[in-house]
Amino acid sequence: MTDFIKDRLPAFSCAIVCLLFLLAGCAGQQAPEGGPVDTVPPEIASVYPAPNTVNFKDSRIAIEFSEYVDRSSVEKAVFISPFVSDIEYAWSGREVEIIIHGGLKANTTYVLTLGTDVVDYNNHNRLAAAFTLAFSTGNVIDRGAIEGHVYDDKPEGVMIFAYRLNDIRPDTLNPAVTKPDYITQTGASGTFALSHLAFGTYRVFAVRDEYRDLVYTPEVDAVGTLTKDLVVSERDTLSSGAAFTLALEDTSAPRLLSAEARDVRHVILKFSEAIDTSMAPGLSRAISITDTLSGRALDVTEAFIENPQTALSMTVCTKEQIRDAGYRVSVTAVRDRALHPIAPSASSLVFRGSDRPDTLAPVLIAGSMRDTLSHIELDDHFRFDFSDALKPSVLHVFSIRLGDSLDVPGTIARPTISGVVLTPNAPLLPKSRYSITIRYDSVRSLTSGSALKDSVRTVRYTTIDPENFSSLEGRIDSPVLSDTAVTIVEAFNTADKTAVVRRSVATKDRTFSFQRLAEGMYRLRAFSDMNNNGVLDAGRPFPFRYSEPFVVGRDTVKVRARWPVEGVVINSR
Repeated sequence: MTDFIKDRLPAFSCAIVCLLFLLAGCAGQQAPEGGPVDTVPPEIASVYPAPNTVNFKDSRIAIEFSEYVDRSSVEKAVFISPFVSDIEYAWSGREVEIIIHGGLKANTTYVLTLGTDVVDYNNHNRLAAAFTLAFSTGNVIDRGAIEGHVYDDKPEGVMIFAYRLNDIRPDTLNPAVTKPDYITQTGASGTFALSHLAFGTYRVFAVRDEYRDLVYTPEVDAVGTLTKDLVVSERDTLSSGAAFTLALEDTSAPRLLSAEARDVRHVILKFSEAIDTSMAPGLSRAISITDTLSGRALDVTEAFIENPQTALSMTVCTKEQIRDAGYRVSVTAVRDRALHPIAPSASSLVFRGSDRPDTLAPVLIAGSMRDTLSHIELDDHFRFDFSDALKPSVLHVFSIRLGDSLDVPGTIARPTISGVVLTPNAPLLPKSRYSITIRYDSVRSLTSGSALKDSVRTVRYTTIDPENFSSLEGRIDSPVLSDTAVTIVEAFNTADKTAVVRRSVATKDRTFSFQRLAEGMYRLRAFSDMNNNGVLDAGRPFPFRYSEPFVVGRDTVKVRARWPVEGVVINSR
């Protein structure tokens, strides 16, 4: 046996050497240890074929990276347009070979895009910008291009889907089922470039593709459309300035989840999502209740949304119910905040009547009241929402004072049957302490007359010091916006993400101003409010709807206290 091994030792040695080489190749992603933290993003060291190669006849593409990369991140970030379904990845160290089974179409420009989801092996540094490799199986390379920007708090890694409309009916295009003709991905700043496009008309979407399946998933992927379709042609090969904002689309109708009698005069309805509060005055007409045996109606006297901030439940006031009687409540004309009407199949439920006495007193469930409030605006108002419909006498139970003694004249309004808004008749004094008092013992239920006994609450707060604020004025210079719609200008404090977005309506000559603006760095955005809802509409993928026109200021604006900023211009990039 020993002689047998000696005679074959050279062969064994060769096999061991080969095995060691194979093991080294398998461990190719192992990075050296020690040294400073790696913050350098990976780069493309070389590619095959060379960029803009024509008459390409091979069925493989090779990419070499400047450092070891996470292989799965690369394989998830490779996109080939036109779409190629059957590909295989073969790795060797820092190089990947992409094998295309079935070959490529003749006389076609192909674009391989490597998205910014690619990360290096050491510290998951992302590719700084999407990489594009174009080549053609014919003798020409397509030259069309689209460039633009996605404006979002997290713009990096958003997918850009482009569909050529020349050979399809645009109204049939649904990105939820059809994969795009061309794809790229935004870099860290939100910019993108689609290159080597065939000439034609394109519909382009920005999609935060959470599943990375190259289709739009409603209510999962945030999405945005453009204000128009784009054309690239021999005469104008580049379409630049494409601008997107993203929004998570609400496509589902609200559903009635539960109905339960709280007492003999109240029924609580709960919904699957927030209800549109603008229809509050007519809610009682949207509710009907009938006895399931006799078919007789149970009269609805009032209905209100319990907490306008969450708007997930509704209280219905009724005539007296019969204990354990079966009642069917039906809801009509109720819609969610995206204006979807309630689903007909989920708009009615059966509940059991209650004989529990109606004795509960109204309690405050939402509003402006918090102890030791500060930085109250001088022209602020105060809202209070209660757990029950209120008697008209509620108008006499609120008072506002300068300090604790000097009464401040104010107006009390009732936006809903359970809500109250208190507004001072004149602007408040700066840097002053005020107090609001509610006499709970006089806040009475409309149905029972009950109130909390001997209860008074006082809240103290301080108004702003105008010396700590400044102003900002400017104009909009952009052909993008509509001349017929209201133009709204928004100021985003990038130094304080928790700050409320300030809004101002521009004049007809497109000038705008912000008063009492806190210190900070501000990004300005102006948009045409085409649907008059006060919010920038990002568009809809299907059925398709264009985004409302908008423009974002080129630079952030620094605002310092007591230093008014004038002459700011918001114009197109």
